[in-house]
Amino acid sequence: MKDTLCRLLCLTLCLLVLVGSLSPATSHAANDITLTAVNDSFLPLSASTMPTRRGGAQYVPYSVFSGTLGISGSYSSSEQTLTLSNGETSLRFDLSRGTVYDQNMNSYTTPAYWLNGTVYVPVKLVCGKFGLTYSNIPAAAPILRICNSAASLSDSAFVSSSTNTIRNMLDAYNNPGGSSSTTPPAVSTPNPTTPVIPPVDPNTGQPTQAPLMKPSEVYLAYIGTPGKNTSDILDALETAGFKAAFFVPADGTVLDEDLLRQIIGRGHTVGFTLLSSAQDMSGKLRTANDTLFRATGTVSHLLCISDGSEHLSTVQQQGLLQGGYRIWDAALDSRDHSYGPADAARTVTDALSRTAAPVVIRMGQYSATARTTELVCAYLSTYAIPVKTIGLTRSPINNIS
Repeated sequence: MKDTLCRLLCLTLCLLVLVGSLSPATSHAANDITLTAVNDSFLPLSASTMPTRRGGAQYVPYSVFSGTLGISGSYSSSEQTLTLSNGETSLRFDLSRGTVYDQNMNSYTTPAYWLNGTVYVPVKLVCGKFGLTYSNIPAAAPILRICNSAASLSDSAFVSSSTNTIRNMLDAYNNPGGSSSTTPPAVSTPNPTTPVIPPVDPNTGQPTQAPLMKPSEVYLAYIGTPGKNTSDILDALETAGFKAAFFVPADGTVLDEDLLRQIIGRGHTVGFTLLSSAQDMSGKLRTANDTLFRATGTVSHLLCISDGSEHLSTVQQQGLLQGGYRIWDAALDSRDHSYGPADAARTVTDALSRTAAPVVIRMGQYSATARTTELVCAYLSTYAIPVKTIGLTRSPINNIS
């Protein structure tokens, strides 16, 4: 009898400990909650639409930016793409590929994600592109505040005037059965019947109907070391009747002089590529030109900064420009280094169908590049998009401010 009573007491104590350890999970502490505010107002608080972090970057549902901030959002479920636009500036997120491009075909490294039944977008990127400000404000619960010129209160004044509102929102969130429970924010419903881009043949990467837009001109740029795939790329360009620029490394990489002669001999131009972090750029470029002159009897003052000219310092820019170099950026990356030809070509044609600006298409010298070139050139020919050759007489397209 005594042993049975002891066992019952022990079981009861274990159950009490277990219940006690679970009870805090029924509500969220304030430091687990982040409030979202737009200008001088809070958005409804919901666990499914709260700001979150991915890869160190802060994200919110794209609906946060639509409406009062003057940005429209258009999601295509068939294409898995989201386009944010204010008429002049746009960002297009391809969720299936993890790519982001703006209206000038510049690419970015923070993709959108599908979370909690909607698309989340990076706060820093969207605010930066559309001229918005954002701040993370410490309060009873952290506040992410996104503002445009319509905001009238400073962050401190906004928090001071919102003490009761914050308390009521937290109470309602942690007591959903109470009379003041919050209503989840309205999320704009995307229209899947209105694709952002023309339908594309998945086998060829080519559109099945004429694009709504096309660039005013296109430049083909091949970035990297000439190698075993270069001859096939040159054959594809010759068949299409287009000329391109081949930007070869100026970092001391040994270059195949026979391939350099083939590139020049078949009517293409040669330039050089360097990272913005390269030391003694002028010296490296002189050495690379020595190699080019020995192989072809020509020199080049065309330069592509492989990680983007915007990363050059003012001193670097001035030194290169004073040395007579024309700095180009190849902003539209085909991703032929990781995609097969059809997907790489589709990446390019999708982007071309959404802009009227000049575009520099970036390709490498990979196993998929020759076929990608064929598909892209077929698109350019079909829709009569002017293809021009990068050269010293052309005004460079770059991100130098």
